[in-house]
Amino acid sequence: MPETLVRSVGNALGWLKARERRVLLITAAAQLMILLAMIGLRALPLLTGQTMLVRVEPVDPRDLFRGDYVILSYDFSRVPPQEIEGLPETWRGKRARWEDRTIYVPLVQDADRVHWKAAKVTAVKPATGPFLKGQMGRYGSLRFGIESYFVQEGTGRRYEQAILDRKLSAELAVTSSGQAALRALRVE
Repeated sequence: MPETLVRSVGNALGWLKARERRVLLITAAAQLMILLAMIGLRALPLLTGQTMLVRVEPVDPRDLFRGDYVILSYDFSRVPPQEIEGLPETWRGKRARWEDRTIYVPLVQDADRVHWKAAKVTAVKPATGPFLKGQMGRYGSLRFGIESYFVQEGTGRRYEQAILDRKLSAELAVTSSGQAALRALRVE
């Protein structure tokens, strides 16, 4: 029995050695394809999404290790579970059950006809219209992947001041499935 196993392993190694270059190329190509797919999925909203402006709410951003970046919050970023439409009554108040649950925020145009705002927050996917798809976090926070933005070194304070003055808007790219990406920040 052990002799058969040794012979089988030897045959497998011989086959692999004869095709070493081809196996190496296929492995490298597979790794490259995985990396390109990860980049492509992250860039999908930027390439295919509808552009929308939303107003940014003030937050105190401090992180010495991440460089210049701005923490962003929106009017729809913090909603208690009791105010989320379509969330089962038995889940309300039980944090462990609603964390990481998928939620949706249908967007409607603001009175200025330039910005967009949340119509409501719901656990049910909207049938029509633009919406954001996110996750419920701790303590009533909602995450959409658009909560921080890295800026050119030395410009972070300018954006922080614009947030405090309520003169900063985030330009979002939103796909029809609700995936969002930050395109840019605009100071009014």
